[in-house]
Amino acid sequence: MLYAFQVFAAIYGYRYENANPGAATLRCIYGDAAERGTSPYALYIPALYRARDERDHSADGQTIRYAGESMFLFFGTDTATERPDWLGEIFEWLSSSYEANSTVRDSAGRIPYSASVMSERGLSPRKPYANMIMAWLQNALVGRISHEALPAAPSPIPGAAHLVVCSHDIDFYRSNRRATLVRLFKNLAVAGLLYGSWPFFWSNLARIPAAMGGRRAGDFLPALFAAGKEHNFQSTLFVVARHSHRRDPDYSLEDLAARLKEATAAGFTVDLHGTYLSIIENSDLAAEAETLEQCTGTKVRGGRQHWLRFDRHQKLFECIERAGFAFDSSLGFSDVAGFRSAASFAFPPYDFGNERPHTFLEIPLVIMDGNLEATARVTREDPLKIANEILAESRKYGWGGVSVLWHNPMETLSVPRDINNVFWQCLQNKAQFDERWITAEQLLSASIHRYHDAGLLKGISADA
Repeated sequence: MLYAFQVFAAIYGYRYENANPGAATLRCIYGDAAERGTSPYALYIPALYRARDERDHSADGQTIRYAGESMFLFFGTDTATERPDWLGEIFEWLSSSYEANSTVRDSAGRIPYSASVMSERGLSPRKPYANMIMAWLQNALVGRISHEALPAAPSPIPGAAHLVVCSHDIDFYRSNRRATLVRLFKNLAVAGLLYGSWPFFWSNLARIPAAMGGRRAGDFLPALFAAGKEHNFQSTLFVVARHSHRRDPDYSLEDLAARLKEATAAGFTVDLHGTYLSIIENSDLAAEAETLEQCTGTKVRGGRQHWLRFDRHQKLFECIERAGFAFDSSLGFSDVAGFRSAASFAFPPYDFGNERPHTFLEIPLVIMDGNLEATARVTREDPLKIANEILAESRKYGWGGVSVLWHNPMETLSVPRDINNVFWQCLQNKAQFDERWITAEQLLSASIHRYHDAGLLKGISADA
């Protein structure tokens, strides 16, 4: 429970007093009913958490109303005080133990959305339940237990109320005419069989004659850098270091070398897109990171898995630690937009093997062009409405630290035009919310002191 308390402290800007607990101005005491005292200087938290057996893939829980919101509690409330086990609930969401115990895998070897507690219990993936529990705990800590409220966490940056990590996975880049034509013909099939989008079909069909004539379709980074300057945003580019499977990109790092140097000059950052085989089969990110570093001449500080592909959380997290990464951004649903860990904030995952927090920051991926298209297609909702709803929920409870991903927002080579338009519309709206779209490294620099004050991530420097 200490882990959950420290993450809460980091998000809300508290300093965790370990060496000198007597100096603390606020105290939380975690225990069962027999251990409760009557001190007016402490908040007593009922200990309702119970570890999930590895064979237990159930979620009893209950849904309750608090401060006008519907909340899901894994462990219910204490009968004597009617309080939840705030720390146990936070831990259950952030540890991903429900998903981790699932044996179901999709055709790519991933844990599917259908195996999530949200799917199985009919919970909305667009609600950051962990944030809501934290806000409830914050309300209790400031002495307002009798008044229902969900106060938002304050931003670590003056003048920036909400932080979004903007990112682009380089899954296709123009390397030669043949590769471009293969991609365009593949998109024609995707348009008809998956998207059911005539505009996507015609836009790709129209590119074929130009590509046959040598036009560089897919060489979008220079236009993206210019757009970043115009719209005041910078992004992290996730790049695959080598081709090891047919589902990996066809480009080589030599094809991209010049563009990646331009990215650094434009204030963008370059990090690793772990190959399709890097976790499940090879369990090795360090070698791929070294290859990318040799190309760029800069340190790889983090990554995101190609296809968001991993089979077990702990296996992924151990590979990230061995590679020495400061962050990861692989926790998102491939086909559903929303909060996979019910968190609209970055956090260090929990290491069950060593009973400690991991040594890197997980930046939740909450919107991806692909999962936005899939969600809109299944629910028949406006994709802009879906994206706005998710970002609004994040803003409601704090300062963010979530990631959005558009593979190529400049061209209709990944998703239909209406999905790419959502990216630009959300960017245009950011000023009215005092929101900044930044790189993963900028998020680290801006917020790492919060985690240090809470006793977390001491090995991560603020220097990007």
